[in-house]
Amino acid sequence: TMSGFFRSCGFGLAGMLLFAMPVHAGSSICNVPKPDDSVSEFRARIQPSVPDGYTEQPFVETAPEPWLTPADKERGFLLFQRPITEPVYPNTRPLPHERLEGLSAFAALGEFESVTFCIYPVRELKNLKVRCSTLENGEAKISGDDVVLRLGTYWNIGYPTYTSRKTYRRMPELLEQVTVHSSSALECQRYWITIHVPMDAKPGIYTGTVTLWDDGFGEAVKIPLCLRVAGFELLKDPAKHSSAYYYIGGYAEHTGKSEEDVRESLDNDYRAMVDYGMDAFPTVYLDYKDGRILLSKHPEEIDRMFAAGLKGPIPLVGDDAIMKIYEELVPGGIYKKHWLVNKMPPDSFYEKLTELFRTLREECETKGLPEMVCAPIDEVAASHKEFGIKVFAAVKAAGFRTFATKDPKAADAEGYRPYLDIWCSQPFSVSYKEITSQSRYEYWCYPNHNACEIRDPLTMCKGGRMTYGFGLWRSGFTTLIPWHWSWLKGPEGCDYLGDPNYAGCGNRIDDQNRIMPAIYWECFREGWDDGRYLYTLQQAVYERTGSEDQECAKAVAFAKRLLQKMWDDIHVQQKYMSTGMWPSGEFNARRQLLSRAIEQLVAFPAMRKGQAPSVLVGNTVPKAQAGDETTAILEKALKDGKVERRDIGGDFSQWYNGSAEGQVEATRKAGLDGRDGLRWRVKVDHRRENGKEGGDWPVGWPLTAKSFSSGELDMSGYDYLSLMVRVDSDRDEVADDRTPLEVKVRSHDSKELYQTMPDLGDVQREWIPLRFSIKEMMAAANQGVDPWRNISRIYLILYEKYYAHGTDITFDVADVSLLRFKKPLISKMDFPGYLSIPQNWLPVAFEVMGADLKGQERYIVSATIGDERRHRIVSRKKQDLADGEMIVLDMSELKPGKYEVELKITDKAGAVYSEKTQPLFLIDHGQ
Repeated sequence: TMSGFFRSCGFGLAGMLLFAMPVHAGSSICNVPKPDDSVSEFRARIQPSVPDGYTEQPFVETAPEPWLTPADKERGFLLFQRPITEPVYPNTRPLPHERLEGLSAFAALGEFESVTFCIYPVRELKNLKVRCSTLENGEAKISGDDVVLRLGTYWNIGYPTYTSRKTYRRMPELLEQVTVHSSSALECQRYWITIHVPMDAKPGIYTGTVTLWDDGFGEAVKIPLCLRVAGFELLKDPAKHSSAYYYIGGYAEHTGKSEEDVRESLDNDYRAMVDYGMDAFPTVYLDYKDGRILLSKHPEEIDRMFAAGLKGPIPLVGDDAIMKIYEELVPGGIYKKHWLVNKMPPDSFYEKLTELFRTLREECETKGLPEMVCAPIDEVAASHKEFGIKVFAAVKAAGFRTFATKDPKAADAEGYRPYLDIWCSQPFSVSYKEITSQSRYEYWCYPNHNACEIRDPLTMCKGGRMTYGFGLWRSGFTTLIPWHWSWLKGPEGCDYLGDPNYAGCGNRIDDQNRIMPAIYWECFREGWDDGRYLYTLQQAVYERTGSEDQECAKAVAFAKRLLQKMWDDIHVQQKYMSTGMWPSGEFNARRQLLSRAIEQLVAFPAMRKGQAPSVLVGNTVPKAQAGDETTAILEKALKDGKVERRDIGGDFSQWYNGSAEGQVEATRKAGLDGRDGLRWRVKVDHRRENGKEGGDWPVGWPLTAKSFSSGELDMSGYDYLSLMVRVDSDRDEVADDRTPLEVKVRSHDSKELYQTMPDLGDVQREWIPLRFSIKEMMAAANQGVDPWRNISRIYLILYEKYYAHGTDITFDVADVSLLRFKKPLISKMDFPGYLSIPQNWLPVAFEVMGADLKGQERYIVSATIGDERRHRIVSRKKQDLADGEMIVLDMSELKPGKYEVELKITDKAGAVYSEKTQPLFLIDHGQ
């Protein structure tokens, strides 16, 4: 916990005062006369219509209609704000604590910082105009091109994944530079102000205003804006890199443009890559023509990209070239996605590849180009590993360093190892310890789950920020290279539904040849900057370690403890999705702690030169996470008989086998407590698809499942889906380290409802409990409660690509149940543990298991904030538990320091059923 943290760092009260430098913007939101305005009119792009055959799955808003002040009613709208990683949908309704009181931010020299605010209109917005003033700090100013204002626009996009062809959702996607906008009542609008702090800016407090007005109200509304500029430049870890998949010259918006407009569009695109943190070249796709491998169809663009600031190494992708070579040299050879070739080539084919790639390498070296690393072919199917391995061996023999889009933990990975220098996997599948204990391989990650593969804005934005910042730092991986910077193939770059081949994702170009950023890339950049704050502090510590100045030594000690605390607090995940991270409001507060510690250190002279390591913490051993505590609570409650259980597995006679690779049997040998269980045996076959030789997907998905008739299974009123699993296999001690098993739930009302893939690890022949929080499942699905009231099927699925060919593996499954606590229990509290003030409200979200809110018994939830130093309660609130799982505490009078938040559930007589406490650390924003 944070108890005693500052004092243990050697600062005491004097050090805590570092975080208490109040400077006030000196104004509040108010009405003012409408200004004269002569800005040219630019409106948002016109939206394409929804094609036939698509069904909307709208975002389900559960918040109540907001209360409006007299001023809100007069203006016709309410202003509110939420962290940029939290999406705002057209039908979003603001919560009381989100009401806007002013805009504030902090940034280092050279940093891009985004500030957002939202409008909840109760009337039509007519020709809305929003303008941002110059920011001033005495005579110093930030203005013009350094302050860009954009509107977040909604688009109809395939949902829940980028491959969805029948269902869609209207969701926030692009940031457009508009000067006039009209929209309907009750449709939220979100504006983004991106401030680029000049490198020569004077440190200190800059103030300005945002003014907005429309035809529906006689006055304008002025919002104060305050920016604190820190007096240091952010450094980048030289061992970390950001790249992306990209097709040079591939923008659909270039169609019909003049050569001059195309040139301007591309140059703006390259500059934007650098502005969004890309320091490494994006992918260059090789071509093949007239017996030669060509560096690109647009080689002239490479020099321009270097001129924009992109650097090597250059990742080469050879699919297009090798596909043409294969079709030329292998008569009757047919290529399909993931290199499902129908004919294995002769040895001469691979010898020719080596010759062609050697010539390419020599040509690049002659031109003086930086190092190139090559992925000859992308995401080769496990069933065709023989072909893939031979291609990689051929290119490696040509003298290239190689990278493969292959999970090093996959069953087919072993054969590639001699021919690889870089593993490029989608998840952070290799641990920090494994990476840092060897020097043979470099590890890259392509986090497509954050980059539109899963079309959930929270996964893309919050998960993306975590991936790019704290998650990358904690992982040991060196490079992020998502698919895609911009994926456009059709004539209309913003028609996400019109043609499945054109759907795309990523950034766009508007009619003025300016970039329209995808919102999630803004969050990627925020994560990248989180990483730069971490490294800047580590470099400052490295340079001053050993100082004989006592105050400097104290600052170094504090920074080291702060870094260790950040490291320990990260819930390490292979994929950062939408859960398992800090609350969104905590990211900036943690960054502010880093910023203040940097400012404290750079006030002292550096003692030594050199570069800090990527990780400068004393203990890198992972800490136990909060999820472990929840599991322990549940296990104890089960043992004590405090949990109601509904058996849904039955006698397992109704579970069916879904593929030729598997077989199922209901038998007492697979059960518990003398009851039948399910014995599901799978013989992994990478050569046959459903028992037949060959096929497009012989490395498939054996499954077992149980179906439920309509109205038979309602999961909505339960706390957990629970099952016991036992694994037995013929794998050796290395191969059995990982046992991924997918659990999937479908509803009669929704084709896809929820899926997850826990890893059962290396535990064999022992029962393993799997517990899935139904509230978390419902939140991840974001389809409301109704689909969970009518479940159609529960699946267990084995992905053969994670298992070697010929593996004989058996899963015993028992006690498939729904669990519900008999009395309410707090399972989770969720609020920012670090928070910048001044701020009037602390929203404490929580989850309760077992409370029957429809029943007769009434429960009360009470929350308090306690001053840890003075041992007194400084804020308190009570409400009925039936009023929802959020309680908002008044913190308008709180000072910087350490506090403790306590939550209790009692009955109406005052008997306590559950209580939970968590620390809260308040930092003065410095404004």
